[in-house]
Amino acid sequence: MIELTEEQRQSIRTGGAVRVREDGQEYIVLSADVYDRLVDEGYDVGPWTPEELDRLREESVGLLDRYGRDV
Repeated sequence: MIELTEEQRQSIRTGGAVRVREDGQEYIVLSADVYDRLVDEGYDVGPWTPEELDRLREESVGLLDRYGRDV
């Protein structure tokens, strides 16, 4: 069972998340309402699709063009 400090519990109560480690594994603990909101908004933790990777590349190149490249 994961034991939380009072500070960690307070953070979760106010909408924050807490990173904890147990048995060599790391977990993120957050309140159920925050989790539900993420799920309802379509938060996707799956691997990036080729289309998402292309969009990220295009955005990155655009930012480099806008703010200059350090080549």
